Order: sequence, then C-alpha cells, then structure tokens
Amino acid sequence: MTISPKSKFQLFKNNKNFCSAPWNLLYVWVDGSIKTCTSGSENFGNIHYSDLQTILSNPQLTEIKSNMLSDLSVDNCSRCISLENSGDGYKTYGFLRNMYNEQFLSQKVDYTDVDEFTLSAVDLHWSSICDLKCVTCWATQSSSLAQEQGLPTQHVKTEIALKLIDTIIKKQSTLKEVYLSGGEPTLIKYNLNLLSRLEKRQDLLIRVNSNLMWNKDNSIVKEILKFPNVMFTCSVDNLGSKFEYIRRGANWQKFIENIVFLSSFSNVEIRINSVFFVLSALDLIETIDYFHNEHEIKNFTINQCSMGHTYLRCRNLPDNIKDLVRKNLQTAMYTQYVNNLNLVGSFNNCIEELNQLRTENYLEYFDHIDSLAGTTFKSLFPDLI
Repeated sequence: MTISPKSKFQLFKNNKNFCSAPWNLLYVWVDGSIKTCTSGSENFGNIHYSDLQTILSNPQLTEIKSNMLSDLSVDNCSRCISLENSGDGYKTYGFLRNMYNEQFLSQKVDYTDVDEFTLSAVDLHWSSICDLKCVTCWATQSSSLAQEQGLPTQHVKTEIALKLIDTIIKKQSTLKEVYLSGGEPTLIKYNLNLLSRLEKRQDLLIRVNSNLMWNKDNSIVKEILKFPNVMFTCSVDNLGSKFEYIRRGANWQKFIENIVFLSSFSNVEIRINSVFFVLSALDLIETIDYFHNEHEIKNFTINQCSMGHTYLRCRNLPDNIKDLVRKNLQTAMYTQYVNNLNLVGSFNNCIEELNQLRTENYLEYFDHIDSLAGTTFKSLFPDLI
C-alpha cells in the first residue's frame, strides 16, 4: 500500500505535529541505544541486546507514529518543538522537523502505516573516540575527557557495529543521508568500513560533524571526499585563542587550514556549527561574520548548551553582558542575516535563553579547567568575571 498524494500533503503541510523521522531515520548512540533522532528523548532498545527489527517494532515507537498521525503532541519530541519559533514577520523555524520532512518527502514510504520503516538515513554516534576536551562536552562523547576523569570510553561493540554496517549496506539503495558524529568521526574506525562499502551516489549526502583537527592524509577524510555530495559541519564557537581555550587541544591555525582545504572541493559544502554558551555569546556574531565574510560560508547552525553543563547556559551571564549580546543578536537578525531563516530562528532561541533568570555560577567550573589545562580564563574573558 502507498500513501495517497492528498494524505501525504495533509501530513507534511497541515499536520502541526508530524515528523517523518520515525519512519526513516536510524539513530545510534554511543552505548548502542536507538532513538528517533538526536533530539528524541526516548530509547526504544539497544542493539547490543536486541535485533534491529525488534527495536523498530517497539510499541513506544509505534505509539509515537500513531500520535503524530492524529496530530497530537509527543513527549519524545518536546525538545525539538521547544526550539521551534516564528519570530516577528518570519516563517516558522522548524528546527529538525523542517530538515527531515523536506529530506524524506520524496521517499516511497506509507506514512499512514505505523509499522513501516524505510532506511532513508542513519545518524551514527557509535563511538566517543575524540582527541579534544571541549569545555562544553562531556565524557560520554569524548574519550579524552573520559580518560582525564578516569571513566571508560563508550562505543558500540565491534561485532555489533560490523553487523549494523552489513545491514546498512544491504539497504543502501534507499539511503538519502549518512550522518557521522561522535566523538570525532574521522578517528572512528567503523566509519571507514562503512564508507568504503557505500556506493558513491550523487543522491546520497555524507554529512560529517568534525572538529577539523585531522591531517589531510587521514584515511576516513580521504574516503569521505570520494563522495559527490558531502557536507562538513565544522565545530567552532569563537576565534583564535578563545577558540583554543574552548576546544581544549585544538589549534586555530590548523582549523583554518582545513577550512581552506575543504573549500577547494566542489563536492563539499561547509556548515559552521556553534554552541551558544557563556564563552561564545559575546563574540557569536563576530564569529559568524568572520566565516561569512572571509570564507564565504553561508550555512550556520547554533546549538543551545547541553551535556549536563547547565551552569554554562547564557542565562547565567551578568545582566550587562546579556543586554549587549541581546542587542548584537537583534541587530544581526534584522540586518545582514535577515534572509537566513535558520540563523533568525536560532537567534530567537538565543534571545529566549538570555531572557531566562540566572540559576548558577560558571566561574568555579573555569577555575577547574584552568587547573587542569594550565590556562587563564580571566585573561581571555575579562568581561565575564
């Protein structure tokens, strides 16, 4: 059975709570658990203990699909929905839903069938191997931080990862996107195995979230660049020495060299991704302007601070700094970036965060970072003291 054009139009255009991800996307976390997407709050099983088909038939997942078809809100999706906004005079910023619904609209999926699943995309966070200790990150997603804290490195077991790769390869004809994150995906051996076996199709997007600390002879990077349609999402929250403080272990010059290197490939699109938190807020617009003006990058995303670091949220900034950041964001969203829907939506979310009351103090955390790294937070960020 196939979905009628009328029903499909109703779901994708008029249903306020519909998202196509549960019918199309396989999200794998570092411990092997499966979710609807990166924003989904519920786990539906773990590939270490259950086969994939059993997980995808989980009654919780079926109920989510059913509620979406009935245009009901879903607790699993509350985080994504909370980041949606319309702004004054702007079209609705749909966060992940807009991206997935546009991506999967053409897929031959019967969205009225709650038992159907087509492997249209994979989102693989299947190892925490990483060479950096970013101040906004946590041990769950950075093996370097885990080692520093005396915790184990998390990753999907090798035999399970290889079995999953076999499944993906068998079903690759329906794949529209492979998203590799981590950890640092250019260090994760599973990714080379998968990429080397995938067909290099024009209609298959390889999306990579990277810290750009790799060398140009990195075997995974070389394999990625063989694909005709690639997007590198590059993690950067500030410029120069401030970037190096935030991304502990990173090198600003190497980051820029790799931006220039990637820019030389016609098959590569570059996206700049920043975390909005206390050390990036004051310089966020300057950071975006730099990559927009100096490197002609037009694609930007801004994430709100998470990973348990609630004290790093921008609501905890001094009031005078919050006022200045708010003014910078409002100026940018109504002038040079007025036509960039994603940025305007993200700016609105940043302003909403600034409007929240202060709950915690971040100074003790950076004193701890300085004691570990031999750095001096107060000299780099004197306005935040």
